[in-house]
Amino acid sequence: MKRIFVYVLLSLAVLHLQAQNTAMLNDEKLTEFTQKLTKLPFSERDVIDKACKIFEEDFKSDPENADWAYQILYYYHQLSCEDKTETLHKTFSDQEIRALKIGDIPVLGKLRTTMKQFDKEYTKYGYRIMSFEDTSYVIEVQPPFLYKRLSKYLTKDYAYYRGLWIAEYDIPPYWHAALNVPLREIMARIEWRDLLLNDHADFVRNDLVLREIEDLCFCVTKGLENTPIYDEKDIILQEYKAALQTYYTKHKETTWGLYFTDFVHKLALNKYRNSYDIDKWVIDTLFPKDRKTIDPLLRYKDMLIENIVQ
Repeated sequence: MKRIFVYVLLSLAVLHLQAQNTAMLNDEKLTEFTQKLTKLPFSERDVIDKACKIFEEDFKSDPENADWAYQILYYYHQLSCEDKTETLHKTFSDQEIRALKIGDIPVLGKLRTTMKQFDKEYTKYGYRIMSFEDTSYVIEVQPPFLYKRLSKYLTKDYAYYRGLWIAEYDIPPYWHAALNVPLREIMARIEWRDLLLNDHADFVRNDLVLREIEDLCFCVTKGLENTPIYDEKDIILQEYKAALQTYYTKHKETTWGLYFTDFVHKLALNKYRNSYDIDKWVIDTLFPKDRKTIDPLLRYKDMLIENIVQ
């Protein structure tokens, strides 16, 4: 199970990334920070508190490198979840965990008290018990945990991005090949990211923001299997046409305002009907074949894995 978990995290770390703004990345300082994390008592439930104290000491006056260190620390927090998940399943059965999270299975009062205390203590350190279709249970991070404690050490731009990212985290834009939020929410998620990159071209993780925008744009200019943007005659649905026109009218000069302008123009030339050429243009624009796939933090993540995951 551990190996699968690690491979998934590494895939997410590498997939879909491109060249980043690493001008302020201090390799020596981040390496030292990562090494300190590897020496912490990984299996203890309060290990993230110890890790935060190291972060606060090392980066209290260095916001540019704090942005990078925060990402390493968040990854460390994620890694620690597997260890905590094993503890969860060694302590309680799946039925007992279900009784705690779903509440549809009766348990003795003493056991319920024990379960609630377990949940409370792990919640204190930024963990939460999550269920997948009420059949399996894992411990995951609470995305706001580190942010609430450490955002004051970050640059204003990265703190702004991270705060909005967290606000969206628990409501994915799509699920089972269907939109999971209203179209207006998709457009709002594109908009704040588009404006962030438009106003801050040197944003520390412009690569991540760009990929997030492109994935969202896929939903509204290509469509999903269970949420198409075209009708049965391959003509774009009016709600999508109107949403895209409203966006590019409001944002005439931004990168993604111009993208929507070009997309709708191509549709207009084809009487708003989809075509192979339009689909190919969307895919080639959103997912260029020459995109680089290097995560600037991969070296530090590898260091964590090599030293704390056996």
